[in-house]
Amino acid sequence: MRYLDMNLGRPGRLMLAAGIAGFGVIALTFNHVIDGLFPVPDAGAPWPWIEGVQLLALGVLLAWPRTAKIAALILALIPGAVNLMVRAPALAADAGNAVAWVPAMQVLGIASAALLIALPDRQRITIAARIAVGAMLILFGAVHWMYMEAIAGMIPEWIPGRQVWPLFTGAANIAAGLAIASGVLARPASALVGAMFVSWIFLVHTPRLLAAPGDRGEWVACALAFALAGAVWTMNGALPRSGGDLPSHSH
Repeated sequence: MRYLDMNLGRPGRLMLAAGIAGFGVIALTFNHVIDGLFPVPDAGAPWPWIEGVQLLALGVLLAWPRTAKIAALILALIPGAVNLMVRAPALAADAGNAVAWVPAMQVLGIASAALLIALPDRQRITIAARIAVGAMLILFGAVHWMYMEAIAGMIPEWIPGRQVWPLFTGAANIAAGLAIASGVLARPASALVGAMFVSWIFLVHTPRLLAAPGDRGEWVACALAFALAGAVWTMNGALPRSGGDLPSHSH
């Protein structure tokens, strides 16, 4: 029996596909590369079009079950692995800067989820992906605590207690990251943190987009919320129903 279901991790796969396709549409619409996420120069044409077409195609192919595995493998390698290799020298030179690590960890989380779709039922891959996604969430939580004022500024004014929400979201990210990385309560943790990312689409990004529909950065942030929710829920679909890691063989 496969833990990653026969539809290759749906709905996580579909959320991830929507985020990747969204990046492509944004790159094409605004004629600008997706800052910090993918390994292309910050130059003008033709890079936004190359990136946009690539990401839109990958998102569509990832959504279709028959092509999901090959699309996920391409996504994991390009821009996933390539991006991390390109970033490595700059990260090594500024290793103590937590913010500099955020885009790299976002790419690592997305690439890890894509690899789970491409190569399901591989115990080592699942463990590595768990650790990568867990580390990503722990970093997110730390950044929420380090930059509480900036995070609070993203929360809609109608939500009470805006100043304390970064404490909660930071703690939630760190707790979920530790659970996923360790394998202890990883399944409920990944389900809940994915739901938290989805809630940001409606509570944070949608109101901001309605207020400023021409804000390219906000569109990127919204697509990223889709992609990260999809990555975490894909991780959730790859985990066993109770306890431990995936077995090394089907049963």
